[in-house]
Amino acid sequence: MIEILLITISYIIGSFPTGYVIAKSKGIDITKQGSGNIGMANVFRSLGFKYGIIVLIIDALKGFIPTMIAIKINLNTLWILLAGLAAILGHIFTIFLKFKGGKGVATSLGVILAISPLLAISSFIVWLLTVIITRYSSLGSILASIWALIIVILYWNNLINIQLINIQIDKNYLALFTLLLSIFIIFKHKENIKRILKGQENKLF
Repeated sequence: MIEILLITISYIIGSFPTGYVIAKSKGIDITKQGSGNIGMANVFRSLGFKYGIIVLIIDALKGFIPTMIAIKINLNTLWILLAGLAAILGHIFTIFLKFKGGKGVATSLGVILAISPLLAISSFIVWLLTVIITRYSSLGSILASIWALIIVILYWNNLINIQLINIQIDKNYLALFTLLLSIFIIFKHKENIKRILKGQENKLF
């Protein structure tokens, strides 16, 4: 069954521990640096801007590629979103690091980019502006996920206009997916939220 095969491949692609591999190539175990997270923010703080951007791009591609494949082979909305979800879960629970990984933000961005470029770009801008103003990547991720949910709700009756690609998406599945994604991202950042409130959160730069 092509759908099950795609889900499996999506998970494996998502499992590639980009931050860990890049840091390891520089002689650094990123899981023992800073927050211990393998995502862009910790790589940025530990290795610098260039490597942080590389991790961001590759991690986003891990979500974008499987989702776009599902779109191109004309799977329905549910399987498209499941392919994206498998990549996100692969990033968070990577088989290469004993099922410990990142927080899934960049990979989630890649999934949304495949489905709705405008939604992804606007969410990224929210993240970027938040980081520039506060220097908290975690806060940017939380606000970007909430922004995506708000946009889906606001354009509920006209979602095709925010997708900018010629695909039909079941708005109920998309809204549920965006809601679950927002809840999950906020949950994954619960410790960051506590540190922000205490003024102890690590700043990106």
